[in-house]
Amino acid sequence: MGFRTGLLVALILASGCATPLILDDDNAVVVTPLEIGSDGHIIVQATIDGHGPFRFALDTGASISVIFDTTREQAGLDLAGVDLVVIQGMNSAGTFPMTTIAELKIGSESWTNARVALLPADNVASGQIDGILGIDFLHRYAVGVSARDRAVRLYPPRLVSERSYRGWTSIPMQQVQIGKGGATAYTIALHISEIEIQAMLDLGTGSNLMNWHTARAIRVIPKKSGRGTEISGAIETVPVVAKLRVDELRIEDIYWRDRTFVISDFPIFEALDLENQLVAIIGPSLFNERDFVIDFERQRMLIGESK
Repeated sequence: MGFRTGLLVALILASGCATPLILDDDNAVVVTPLEIGSDGHIIVQATIDGHGPFRFALDTGASISVIFDTTREQAGLDLAGVDLVVIQGMNSAGTFPMTTIAELKIGSESWTNARVALLPADNVASGQIDGILGIDFLHRYAVGVSARDRAVRLYPPRLVSERSYRGWTSIPMQQVQIGKGGATAYTIALHISEIEIQAMLDLGTGSNLMNWHTARAIRVIPKKSGRGTEISGAIETVPVVAKLRVDELRIEDIYWRDRTFVISDFPIFEALDLENQLVAIIGPSLFNERDFVIDFERQRMLIGESK
């Protein structure tokens, strides 16, 4: 029995509406409709060994893909000979079994012999999605998300890496290795009050997060959160103690105004070895009004104009 290390930061999902309208596929190998949850999460449909379709959330904050126990049962997967994986969540870590999916299919693209973690179906996320597509799947492509036609596009990596994307903003991404197991995350440079903050790009979180060190550095007074407010992750639920409203933030030459961050010294920051640095986690809510492409090969995020 073996152990691996994975990262699964935060997953707070709400159901949304899908549309069948898809425009020119732009040489993508897959073009599939997406659902956008109320917090901006990106959800696509996939089949598991011919069963389904199942609803999967795209999550750049998860180094390993996940299905829930109920999904495993519906897809007829067994637990024989499973390995274990240690997953670091936003507020805690846990050890979970893994299994192999012979074929996980999105559109015409197949991920064969896919190794995924199995999580219990006793949390908020499992009631609204069937699984999570993490970096281990997503990095095989350049991933495009279109707010205009509500579609996800999977491109061959070289196709996107060789394009100029004139008129789009190119944001450098830094690859970060987490823990001894070599889990991967990506960060980009975020500026608040001209202070540069290392921000982890996490399409799986419905809230923007920062540590107390960062909140003090930007000199904005946080407000206490109301009782009962929580962030529900895939492996834990975390109470929200304080929030901070930022008048303006900038990534490269793009500005956002009036954005809220949840503040806490989450253990995930220590797992990333960033607990004493200016650090934040930003979710899809910043980008859900724009088309964007994540180009893993050239380690950049390309952002188009707002719709």
